[in-house]
Amino acid sequence: MATPLTGQQIIDRFELYTDDTTDLSSDEELILANDKLRIIYMEQPWEFLRRTKSGNIESDGKISLPADFDEFMENFSDDGYEAVEKVVYVGGSKAPYRIVPMGQRMANSYNAVCWIDPSDGKINFSQNPGAGASYEFDYKTSPDDLTVSTSPKLPPEYHPMVVFAMLIDEEIIKKSEKARSNMQDNAVLYQRYLKNLKLRDARFKLA
Repeated sequence: MATPLTGQQIIDRFELYTDDTTDLSSDEELILANDKLRIIYMEQPWEFLRRTKSGNIESDGKISLPADFDEFMENFSDDGYEAVEKVVYVGGSKAPYRIVPMGQRMANSYNAVCWIDPSDGKINFSQNPGAGASYEFDYKTSPDDLTVSTSPKLPPEYHPMVVFAMLIDEEIIKKSEKARSNMQDNAVLYQRYLKNLKLRDARFKLA
């Protein structure tokens, strides 16, 4: 199994591949790493960022979103195969409440629906399940920023892709002759990592 890279190790590799000629401070290099890592996180709803939230409906009949919430993820299928819909399961029988955009809450053919109300940032229900009822849903987490002592929330074998993403940044190519001369190779390596990561993610969805 691959060894995770810390933020500092990512910076060290970046400096090695640019001969440390970019004039960026360590703090600026870490900011660049986080910018590129955030783009990777946003690429798609990755399975490795899937989390499950469970608890009980609050006294106002709503559910507060987790602090690290990014978006809902598919967790329901009529045929029992690959999940294709996003729902909140409610109660001991795990009744599925379909998640819809707020603007569609009144024009939906389903009675059991829920949505995020931007005014309070909570999950609201078309039919109040009642305070205290249990719930569960899946969501994509929004990871904390990388620090010099923490690692990306990617599978460890894909941590080097952050370095290649940094190396093909437009400003880095302007600042570093080594990055400029290796731009094509670095771009190919980054795209290869990204493609393989997507294939890996797809296998998890079909497992």
